[in-house]
Amino acid sequence: MKGKLWAIALGIMLPSFAAVWISRSVNAYSAAPDDKAALPSLMGSIKGAGGKPLHGIAVTAQASDRTFKTTVFTDDQGEYVFPPLLAGDYKIWAQAVGSTTERAQAKLYTSKTVRQDFTLKPLENFEAEMTGVDWMASLPDDTLMHRRMKQVLFVTCSGCHGFDVVLNNRFDSAGWKKIVKGMESADYNGYRGGDDVPWSQLNWEGAVMRRYEDDLVAYLTEMRGPGKSPMVLKPLARPDGEAARAVITQYDLPSQDRPNEMSWYHGDDWMKGESAGTHGIVGIHDVIADANGTAWITQSRTTVETNRSMVRLNPTTGDMTMYKLTNPRGQLMEFEQISNNPAGTIWMHGAGALVKLDPLEPKFTAFPIPPAFGGTQNSIDGDKLGRAWINGKFGIVEFDPSELNQTGVMCPGWHHYLQNTVGNGTTYGQAADADNNPWWSESYSDKVATKNMKTGKVTEFAMHDAKYDQRKALLTPEDLKFFDSVGSLTWSGTAADPLPYSEFPRRLSADKFGDTVWVPNWAASSIAEINIHTFKVTYHELPFLAHPYKTDVDKNHNVYASVQAGDGMVKYDPSTHTMTYFQLPTHGCSTRHMSFDNFHNEAWVPCDQADTVDRIQFRSPEQIRGQKAAATASMQ
Repeated sequence: MKGKLWAIALGIMLPSFAAVWISRSVNAYSAAPDDKAALPSLMGSIKGAGGKPLHGIAVTAQASDRTFKTTVFTDDQGEYVFPPLLAGDYKIWAQAVGSTTERAQAKLYTSKTVRQDFTLKPLENFEAEMTGVDWMASLPDDTLMHRRMKQVLFVTCSGCHGFDVVLNNRFDSAGWKKIVKGMESADYNGYRGGDDVPWSQLNWEGAVMRRYEDDLVAYLTEMRGPGKSPMVLKPLARPDGEAARAVITQYDLPSQDRPNEMSWYHGDDWMKGESAGTHGIVGIHDVIADANGTAWITQSRTTVETNRSMVRLNPTTGDMTMYKLTNPRGQLMEFEQISNNPAGTIWMHGAGALVKLDPLEPKFTAFPIPPAFGGTQNSIDGDKLGRAWINGKFGIVEFDPSELNQTGVMCPGWHHYLQNTVGNGTTYGQAADADNNPWWSESYSDKVATKNMKTGKVTEFAMHDAKYDQRKALLTPEDLKFFDSVGSLTWSGTAADPLPYSEFPRRLSADKFGDTVWVPNWAASSIAEINIHTFKVTYHELPFLAHPYKTDVDKNHNVYASVQAGDGMVKYDPSTHTMTYFQLPTHGCSTRHMSFDNFHNEAWVPCDQADTVDRIQFRSPEQIRGQKAAATASMQ
């Protein structure tokens, strides 16, 4: 490790706030040569065993001395073409769910294109290659019990990982019993060391899982036990159209506590199965790009992340800089959340402080959050007036830097606004809309709220999509009575939520230059569109069960959502009402706080369970044709 420690004063409001800056250059080089005239590096075709061209096949290339890799997909003719890459010795592999992974090695150049063709063979047992979306699509819906338990599984067993982690295994009844009991007693940071945690100490979906413990064990044993399963494996259709034109670069991050080591497996070889967040390789949560295209990455797992607060990634070189920020007590500051405003300022908060980052210097300025507010939670956004908004306990917290010199008040610059529904006080996502009004999600009450800053009125929206009643009808009257008795959707903690029929709105976003807010309903697999002027709510159902986690909006009003259970990203075009799914080459990713870079027209998706971030770049049909023509000419 080559590094240097700097002590940095963080901010006028807290001069004793210190940061430690750690510089580490990973063994990585440019993702593409600086020479804009460089030719496409690699092209080829892929066929099946019978000689038929295969579309939507993922082809990945990685230089032998680099820690990132680039993936493209074949088109309808079974052909693929890479953008220019740096010269070097590369490993190349092609893969698809249901086929063998085929490999090659080649030396790539900047002055000519290398051709590499592949023939994929069908794979009889391709369970290890299945994504979470594939597994959910394969679970049968033929009986009421199957539908009920599929819904229970969907909502309770994927808060931290995808369904591939669960269903890529087979156990007998005793084995599934141990797993279910262990998971119901776990919390966000994992297994707590005991299988009989008292009801009062259950966390997340623990009470729901315990309520259905015996039914879940029987269901999982039927589906993935030693006997014949009623499932018919249904892999998702391979990428085509816009999704097949994407270029995806996967950046592998070093381990937190072992900064000179890389993860042993990032989920990029599908025949080996999914990444599972093991060996401390877990926790990448937020990623956002600044105006220069530099990506800023944060973590979330406090039990394993002890050596860094965030990572600065140069996507061109792959170079990473690790930052360790500490508060006046010497405690590590961790930022699960990070966001920017239209001017490019990056906001984040953690360890009792709001931190403003000027990414071009970079410069960190810290502002202590008033303890009287009861703490802030896990999401932040900036508006066009320069204010920061943080979801707080029972509502929303505002920070206005223009009021810092205000006198006669206890907390100059700070305000806390309460929501109408008390619930359990937990809020989740939030966003500032084009009119600079805040919106936030009351996830455990299935509501979204907004405050009109001119009138002071708070309005709440109950999230009930078209299938809400249908999901609720899967539960028995006894189930509903029980969940009501423990305060689900009202006063309970997090243990009995989300319910199997919930919406569970998570990290919403606003169109900063439009009239809509977009809400990802995690438990319902839908996105709610709310007009900020008429308050009309429209639901857009995803084409599969996938847990949308975070939305973002580009400058053309297109909406993007990371899908936690599907290892990918959905794009919704409001002008055409079409939805496109971009499948990542990282299986077991468990996506979190994705973002769209409007400065460079790119999307960034973090992989919580794989310690990677994936950059999605878009190519037009004209660009593909031009790259194909240039590549073909260079080989003649």
